[in-house]
Amino acid sequence: MKPDEHHEEAQVSHRETGTASLALGVAAVAMYGSPVLLFLPPWIRFIPVYLTVPLGICAIVFGVSVLHGMRHDEGADRRRARTGIALGTVALAVPIALLVWLSWALHR
Repeated sequence: MKPDEHHEEAQVSHRETGTASLALGVAAVAMYGSPVLLFLPPWIRFIPVYLTVPLGICAIVFGVSVLHGMRHDEGADRRRARTGIALGTVALAVPIALLVWLSWALHR
């Protein structure tokens, strides 16, 4: 094996795609639908709702770190990382909007 071939293999194996960020973002947003699953007991239906904020934060952190790693790679596909960041942001925006609305409604 030539030294150039080894370097080329190492370069391909370290390519980041943002799939983890996308998966975490999709999971975080999908967990908002868990209270609709009426066939489950109430204590099981609402457990995933508590996990949306941590998953949303992880999606944003992983997506930003992948985008930072792709900074100098012109041929990189950044769509998965950006979509993960967007879904993570939505997963965080919903509880923040709910808290602002509740605060406004209680002080009225």
